[in-house]
Amino acid sequence: MALRIDKKIELVAPAGNLEKLQAAVHYGADAVYFGGQQFNLRATTKNFNIEEIHKAVEYAHNHNVKVIFLLNAFLHESDIQPAKDYIQQIKHIPFDAIMISDPGMALLLEKVDVPLHLSTQMSTLNHLAVKFWSNNGISRIVLARETTLQEIKKIREHTNIELEIFCHGALCISYSGRCLLSRYLTGRDANQGNCSHPCRWKYSLIEEKRPGNHLDIVEYAHGTEILSSKDLCLINKIPDYINAGVNAFKIEGRMKSLYYTANVTRIYRHAIDTFLNGGDSNLYNDFWKKELDLVSHRPYTDDLFNEFAEQSFNGVPYIKKALFMGYCVDTENKLIKVFNPIYRGDTLDVIYPIVNNQIYDSTVTVTNILVEGTDVEMAQPNSTATIILDKPIQKWAILRKKLE
Repeated sequence: MALRIDKKIELVAPAGNLEKLQAAVHYGADAVYFGGQQFNLRATTKNFNIEEIHKAVEYAHNHNVKVIFLLNAFLHESDIQPAKDYIQQIKHIPFDAIMISDPGMALLLEKVDVPLHLSTQMSTLNHLAVKFWSNNGISRIVLARETTLQEIKKIREHTNIELEIFCHGALCISYSGRCLLSRYLTGRDANQGNCSHPCRWKYSLIEEKRPGNHLDIVEYAHGTEILSSKDLCLINKIPDYINAGVNAFKIEGRMKSLYYTANVTRIYRHAIDTFLNGGDSNLYNDFWKKELDLVSHRPYTDDLFNEFAEQSFNGVPYIKKALFMGYCVDTENKLIKVFNPIYRGDTLDVIYPIVNNQIYDSTVTVTNILVEGTDVEMAQPNSTATIILDKPIQKWAILRKKLE
């Protein structure tokens, strides 16, 4: 079968809440994905209630962005009737796709007129599995993170179904995220969206003949994470995966910040567009890597199978080189929604969506702050304040402060 490369390669961004969805929309997502308050794999995040789902779909569609709704939890027998009831509540909402993992959920959605996407949780690694799911009503498959580039090329030779891969974000130490550790240790089932992340805990060794004698496992100065994985970052391999036949790139991170959503989305948007428009990716590699280093992350890897092979490996410390200060909600009135304290005199970075290959990022200084008309020295987190800057900024401009 001939290789098919779509001129429109889709970028799929996470939406942990309506505000993050709006950021993803404005910073370049082609599609957003989120879940409701039942049956998705992020049970501990702030998911969307029915009213919020309607608002989110309307907002995305008004900006020509697709919506992928998540019903990707695995169902126990006792979940079947509640799942049926929930589907009745959401079946008339005009989603562009619904993502599932459990074949039982696919059967429950048979009479709902919406394309079905298959989650990475189903560990699809070969063209025969792709054929099976394609023959059973799936229109797009999110391949297992363990699928190699060469395997994707082989899969594409056998099918024209849409193929999606994760390009950025947290990885799971377990195969395709199908972990039983959380349920075993805490009773919280990762496969129903309630993972307690035991892979990120600190562990010690106990010598068999000396119970209670805990021996530290030293990997790096700040702690030990013997199961913890690095974060995925494929920014330098986007052309390779497009040429292999990938139709869509997905960013992980519904539980991460609005700043993370916006900045990671805009960088991958720029990388995809640069390649598709015949530009030289090498011109922007340093910029892309610098920007992705300025969102909170663990050390990056672009090779899932060899991430621990580096001789310099020294654990997986959480890296934070910039603070998300806020974003502009009203240009005319200079209103900033504040996420970290902003002081008079602060020098802040401003980042924008990258449009038509134009990078408009700048630096500004805070000259004054007003709260309810009164001059103050500091704008409080979780507030909206009038912040006077030495240069004008646009709505949805994001403010950040680099850390020493």
